[in-house]
Amino acid sequence: MAGTAPGGSIEVLKYLHEYLDDHFRTLHERRQVLQPAAPVFALEHDLNSEDLDLLLDAVREAVAEGFDTRHRTQWLPFVVYSAEIGYLYTGDEYWPLFSQTTPGWDRGAQWRVADNRKRIKQWFQQFAAEYGGIEPKGAFASNFNIIAWPITHAVMPTDLQRQMAQLLYEARTLLTSAMLSDPHTLGVCLASRTGAYSDRFQKFCSNQILLGHIAAALLSGDDERSPYLVRSTLIRLVNDLTNERDSRNWLHEAKRSAHKVRSSGFLSTNTAPGSAQRGQFLSTFTNPRLLLRQEAGGWRPHLELPDLTTLQTENDLVREQLRSLRPKIEGLRKPLPRGKLLYPGRAPLTAWPRPGMPIIQLEQGSPEVNDLIAKRCAITQGPWWVFRKQFDGLATEVKGGFVRPGHEYCLVGRTGLEPPTLPWIYSAAILADGVHAFDVKVPLTLGEAEIAQLATAGLSVVSSVSIHPVGLIPAFWDSEGSAEWLAGEPALLAVESTQTTEKCSVRVDGGLPFILEWPAKSQQLVFALENLTVGTHEVHVALRTAGTGVPFVSGSLAITIRDPHPSLEEGADGVGLRLFATPARPKLTDIWDGRATLSADGPSGMRADLTIVLRDDASKELVRQHHGISLPFSDSAWTRLAVQEFRKGKLLSAYNAAESCEVSISRGGVGFASLVCERGFHPLRWVLTKQRNGEHTARLIDRTDGDDTQALLFSVENPLAGEQQDTRRPITALANGGMLRATSGHAAASIILPPDPNWLRQRSSGKPTIRCTDAPLPEMHKLIRSYHYWHTADLSGDPFSYHQRKLVLDAITTTVVSLAGGNRWANLERKRSRLSSHRRPDMLDEMRKLVGETPAQLAVARYIASNLWQWLDSLPALRQGLSEAIDPIAAETGIGNPLVAADFLLLISSKPGFLESWDKAERNRMLKCVLRSPVLIRAARFAILGTEDLREASEQPPRGAR
Repeated sequence: MAGTAPGGSIEVLKYLHEYLDDHFRTLHERRQVLQPAAPVFALEHDLNSEDLDLLLDAVREAVAEGFDTRHRTQWLPFVVYSAEIGYLYTGDEYWPLFSQTTPGWDRGAQWRVADNRKRIKQWFQQFAAEYGGIEPKGAFASNFNIIAWPITHAVMPTDLQRQMAQLLYEARTLLTSAMLSDPHTLGVCLASRTGAYSDRFQKFCSNQILLGHIAAALLSGDDERSPYLVRSTLIRLVNDLTNERDSRNWLHEAKRSAHKVRSSGFLSTNTAPGSAQRGQFLSTFTNPRLLLRQEAGGWRPHLELPDLTTLQTENDLVREQLRSLRPKIEGLRKPLPRGKLLYPGRAPLTAWPRPGMPIIQLEQGSPEVNDLIAKRCAITQGPWWVFRKQFDGLATEVKGGFVRPGHEYCLVGRTGLEPPTLPWIYSAAILADGVHAFDVKVPLTLGEAEIAQLATAGLSVVSSVSIHPVGLIPAFWDSEGSAEWLAGEPALLAVESTQTTEKCSVRVDGGLPFILEWPAKSQQLVFALENLTVGTHEVHVALRTAGTGVPFVSGSLAITIRDPHPSLEEGADGVGLRLFATPARPKLTDIWDGRATLSADGPSGMRADLTIVLRDDASKELVRQHHGISLPFSDSAWTRLAVQEFRKGKLLSAYNAAESCEVSISRGGVGFASLVCERGFHPLRWVLTKQRNGEHTARLIDRTDGDDTQALLFSVENPLAGEQQDTRRPITALANGGMLRATSGHAAASIILPPDPNWLRQRSSGKPTIRCTDAPLPEMHKLIRSYHYWHTADLSGDPFSYHQRKLVLDAITTTVVSLAGGNRWANLERKRSRLSSHRRPDMLDEMRKLVGETPAQLAVARYIASNLWQWLDSLPALRQGLSEAIDPIAAETGIGNPLVAADFLLLISSKPGFLESWDKAERNRMLKCVLRSPVLIRAARFAILGTEDLREASEQPPRGAR
């Protein structure tokens, strides 16, 4: 910037504003001519170090002078200043960093901080309107609607740069020239690969346009000028990014791959205009595969589950719902465990998928996510399917419906369809409803009549030309006409023909053919297809003679190039061990609070080392513990270990300061697997500190932008009524513990406060008291919501917190059942609570009598009483049994499907807060049924308490025994 600004801060600001206005308008004009047009970042101010210092000093002086109208007229320097603060942002609170860097920002005469924050957002919006500035999008912008502007305009905060370099390195094999010239496509590709990265980086990458423009600029050559970032900003970013060795190497390799893509590749000159678009069609990656496995009773169909994490680029809800909801598979009666779709594998089917039904859905998933999954997950529609038999007892689907002379297949068709009438097709057993199966042994020679018969089932015979993979083993090959490679691998193909051939014509995706000379005196031609884009491609081959040049035989092959997407199943260093989480990708709080479990798989009976490491926000190790385990290691074994170790010792003392937990299993010579669980990046978060006098205080970290943050303190004695707290100061925990809940807009954070152990020992009172003062239905909603708040609140490391929370949850549950079950049942609940555990089974007969009065209701109670022992250790058996018990009265009560009703009744009578996630209309309907027909909740509560009491009694030593 030429010249020197005269005068005080106002004159300097005016001078800077005029310069920046001219600079950003020129930059905007250049970006508008790009296809597609590219945005402008406030960090692209192109000021040298002296001019930048001048701007920083002028803004600080303006704030110190009161930040009045004279200063605010020259607003562009404030936009640049805010973006510079955003560049320093590390995930903590933006505004405290702003205040620390800008003396006087949070105080002054006639000063309103909230208004000034909003004013900065308005200036960024004006910057977007006048200069084509980038606009925040994605999950981060949704949660932080003010600070998202300066942080987005900072291009990339320094603490995320290492992860960006790693992401570019891992995605280098996917790059195409089309992708490098279209930042949005590049951003979509990269965002789909962030599942294993930090929570904050994932939120940053949810703005795919921002991600794509940054990546495109970083991948430009060392001597190239990027059209997406001014050179000074790009150099600044690269210099900061390459200060660390790994980042420097990652970026170097990624840029080298990008340079190679720009300067080579036959597809850019030999494919038709529509070919690239076809190559980017990604739905085949998320299509599950059907296969058959030979069992003792016949063929068992299996569904090979896809990795659906790529869908998160199309909907922000996908990742969380895949992690936390159970998948429902068409053809499988029971849902799969939560998070199963993040661990691709196989699921055996008991029925063949019905036509027109989505093959995969999420239980209680949002309509948008389930519609997306239905659209992106499809199987061959039939009505006939052909599977080629393999040597290992498997049969893989041949999607093209091809059969080859001399090979064996299994033909599956819907019940009622007649197979081709041929002597070498005969009935076979299949272990699935809705279809029948036939073994097919294709003879070496086929006549025209036989070929015509095969056509009635949609089958065709392959031509005399053979096209198949050679060299590097593909990721998948069905032995007929479909093969898959991972991106970055060359597709090495061989064409074989017994006839004399002079030339071979190869056409990819209907583009222009390229001609290959056939090797003299050879029946095989080998060639490679490199740099194919991610997606599905059709390779058509025609063999020609030199004399006529007319193809005498042709054939085709479907090639799929798959994204080598990093699996969320950890274990890259060894395939002998695998570590699973339910739900997948749990948070640190999920692991600590028992809302998530881990399991490990490996050689049966083998010993392995399990290591737990807690780290702080700087990744510094706080504590490390080792445990010997035996494989396989089950969810229940993990739960027992967590209960023993998380409530004591060094893990307990380090938990409140920990930001991440790494769990790993290892065995020398076998393998290694690990899982990292973060607290996650949240708009609101409570931090608990133990004072020297033994008291606990909680401090709220507020990363939101609004001035409407509120905090309520709920006591254990009165768990539904909260008292307002001042969020600007530490809050001291009550002697009996309690819950703190902060809210700001849609953001919320809750924590269970630990009680004073000495206070608990000295007092027997302090139990929850819940009074219902409203009408039954609104009161039920209030109780369900309160249970949800207490249950989902974070737990501190203090073991007494668990006890106090359980008191509250049990009290809320008892109140729900008493409110719906009536006074007599409420008296029974109070009576039971006063008995010791070994005396409670004595009340089973009294509970049975109180379930109902009519003959049908008494029959329900008798059925439950006679089956309690069979349901002790099996929740599915309890669910099935309760549905059978209430089936005779389901119609008269209006509760609907007994199985669905059993799910609802078991939850409301044991964990009512879990109903908070149910569809509101359905939950409201069932609550009305329960209030009209109390027998329903009394029956469910009888089943819950009966099995619980009998289980506890069976674990107690006989009375009088030592």
